[in-house]
Amino acid sequence: MKKSMPDVICAAVLLIFLTTVAVQVPAIPKVSRAYPIFLLAVAYLMGIWLLVKSLRRLKHEEKQETEVIAQTKIILPYCVMIALYLFLMSRIGYVVSTVVFMMVSLLYLKFKSKIGMVIISIVTTILIYLMFSNFLGVILPRAAWFRF
Repeated sequence: MKKSMPDVICAAVLLIFLTTVAVQVPAIPKVSRAYPIFLLAVAYLMGIWLLVKSLRRLKHEEKQETEVIAQTKIILPYCVMIALYLFLMSRIGYVVSTVVFMMVSLLYLKFKSKIGMVIISIVTTILIYLMFSNFLGVILPRAAWFRF
């Protein structure tokens, strides 16, 4: 893979995303459209600039060895863990699923201290739960058998 190829992919994904946002602009009241249209125009210009710059660089580069397979072996299991976490969140609730997910994640990432792993998982989960429920007023998923 050439070194500039990830930039080309990012630029293309950005332009596709901006197009999906631009399609929704007519739903915004006319009085409020100016700022979103301005931001979209600037983002489009930056995305097109990145795409053109990357394509120019791509023409002059030679292929390089990449570690895509090795990186995929690391990322793919983690993506499966995230999907399982999201699935379990609605079944066993935010608190339990998040503590378990954080512990498994830290194990997967080879965190050394087991006590630190438990403390970080529990404290972070409780702080995020309190922040979302008390300050932001967001109700996080709860299991039927567990009320926090």
